[in-house]
Amino acid sequence: MTTPSPTKKAALAEPKLFSGIFSLGTDAVEASAIIHIDSSGELVFKFSSIPYKAQSDFISAAWHDPSSDVVHFSFKAVAEDGARFETDHLFFSGLGMTSPEDAGTLLTPEARCAKGTLRYALKEPFPLPALRMRLKGFRNFGSLHAECALGRLEMNGPHEIDDEDDAADGWLVVQAAEPPPDDALWHDESEKLLEHVRRIMSFATASLLRVPIIEYIAGSESEVTVWFQTRQRSGVMPVFHFLAHDAIFAAAVGSYFSPPIVVKHLFFAIEWFAMEGTYNEIRLVNAMTALENLIDSNVEPSEALILPRAQFEKIRRVLLSVIRTCLGKWTAALANDASLELKEKLADLNRRSLLRKLELLAARWKVPLDGIDPASLKAAKQARDKVVHRGQYYEDARETDADLWTHVTIIREVAVRFLFTAIGYEGRYISHVGGYHDAVFPPAVKSAGETH
Repeated sequence: MTTPSPTKKAALAEPKLFSGIFSLGTDAVEASAIIHIDSSGELVFKFSSIPYKAQSDFISAAWHDPSSDVVHFSFKAVAEDGARFETDHLFFSGLGMTSPEDAGTLLTPEARCAKGTLRYALKEPFPLPALRMRLKGFRNFGSLHAECALGRLEMNGPHEIDDEDDAADGWLVVQAAEPPPDDALWHDESEKLLEHVRRIMSFATASLLRVPIIEYIAGSESEVTVWFQTRQRSGVMPVFHFLAHDAIFAAAVGSYFSPPIVVKHLFFAIEWFAMEGTYNEIRLVNAMTALENLIDSNVEPSEALILPRAQFEKIRRVLLSVIRTCLGKWTAALANDASLELKEKLADLNRRSLLRKLELLAARWKVPLDGIDPASLKAAKQARDKVVHRGQYYEDARETDADLWTHVTIIREVAVRFLFTAIGYEGRYISHVGGYHDAVFPPAVKSAGETH
């Protein structure tokens, strides 16, 4: 399987004139536009002028509608060579209106597209279907390869990435090793596989790798689906060096077919972990939210509560009785207000703390926490609470408190170890605890007589 990497800054689909029907609901008018896909993976349109008549008045009416809702148009068109384009997600970024001599009034829509599909006829039949994602933000040295039940996978990206270019110059592709018995089923499973690998590699790069384009090539046609995407930013704390993606790529593929642990909401945790953060306060909140999401989604009900609900209910009734007795000495207004607040708080008494749930889930999943000082973990959690509830950390921090960066590295390290365990990864990675350095997972357990 050979898939050439697109030239940086080059258009991913050359400009082509399409003619067809521009519509909104039951209103429609003939229109034409030159369409191409730029280097960032965005559809670009240059519409020809449309005569402003009663039939096309819906275009002007939609643009001048005082509502703040975005209006989505449909455009279905064909090029001279048979290529087809269609979308139900076209929206205006502007509407030009001119009145040249003897031509009447002309409308020129300036449009963007949230999602569109291009279909091209292939010069030669493609007997083994392939599904390819165009990626933003993936930096790599050489190609990554894997074999699996769905076929052959390959992933690649440029050596260097310039955030200003925002180019979709990486890719992730799977091609069937033999003709699948059911093309539609192969397509659906392959898309799930690629999405799984993309998420894991987003975790590896500490950056949400965006996918503006998915291309399905099979039989006599190439179907290119394009989504509008926000700008890509590189991760500032990657878990792997771009020269060392082989092992995590293998784990990403393997964990799709044979996950060592059935994990709920794994992708949510990865998205929080890889979310862009410009300040340490944000990085701490993101990392802690990733960890909290993973823990709360996967602890058993018996682990989340201190006592069984029925047993705690007896204690709660006793506590309520004591509270009512104490409140009877207060004024009616104060007693009613306090009673309402305390009833809400009583349920919290039976919930385990986040750190205790972390310990229980780590024990069940066998997540190694060697080298993670419980006191440092507690301090990091308290720092997150200050940021969330007070909006700041340093103003009331004591001189003996750890720097916020230290808290960020501790929480991220714990999250990394949970995620490694979830996908069955073993090998080298980058740890930031105590400073940027190479580390090995799982960490080696030191003998009793070994010095630190």
